Amino acid sequence: MPHPKEKKRRLEKEEDAAVATEENDDNLTSTIDSLGTDVFAHIFGFLPPKDIMRARLNNKMRLAAKKTIVPDADFRVYNEAKYNCMAAMTSALPGLQHISLRSLGFFRHIKYNDGEDPDVQEAVRTANWATLDIGIISSFRRLHSLEIENAPMNGSYSFLFNFPLLKILRIRALDYLSKPKWDLGMLSGVPLLKELHLHDNEFLNGNINSLRVLKGTIEKVYISNCRRVQGNFMDLADFPRLKE
Repeated sequence: MPHPKEKKRRLEKEEDAAVATEENDDNLTSTIDSLGTDVFAHIFGFLPPKDIMRARLNNKMRLAAKKTIVPDADFRVYNEAKYNCMAAMTSALPGLQHISLRSLGFFRHIKYNDGEDPDVQEAVRTANWATLDIGIISSFRRLHSLEIENAPMNGSYSFLFNFPLLKILRIRALDYLSKPKWDLGMLSGVPLLKELHLHDNEFLNGNINSLRVLKGTIEKVYISNCRRVQGNFMDLADFPRLKE
């Protein structure tokens, strides 16, 4: 049985340790509270979007998230739940820089809203499907990379070519549900584009010569199975940065 004095000393040590821990926690909280939104925004920039959204614990952190530039994370939208996440990030995390719009799944009867001049037959066939507003993507003004692969779209969406900081654009529309209408002339809305990948786009129109608006920036151009595109790649022979 421990001596009463020893027991008392042990209890006093434990109490002192608890007080010290509490003081350290208070100091840490005080230090965190003293950080500005720009510091939090810099820290958030090293986290994936999911963790940033979870870290928005107070008004300061929510404001910091709005300032955060998320350079490395590729956010993929392939079902309704992911779309809802993207919708939340339009205001909470507008600095997202990489987005991929994919197929929303077969037999789910979900599509993006029809664009201008849609395929009438397809519009009628999918008239009763659940519709998601693809226009919300316009909120990501710092977008650097946009990939659209077999997304259920019908018609023309000119706002998808209105990202002044966009550097990489990839579009593939092989899926029978994907009937987007593009024109190479729309590329004037992405003046800093470096890479263009267009594959299996049945409704892509325009002339190769339209790429001349990107003469000073474009480095890579890949166009395959886009039978309506006209022109000759030799029209790009004088592009100083073009590699492929």
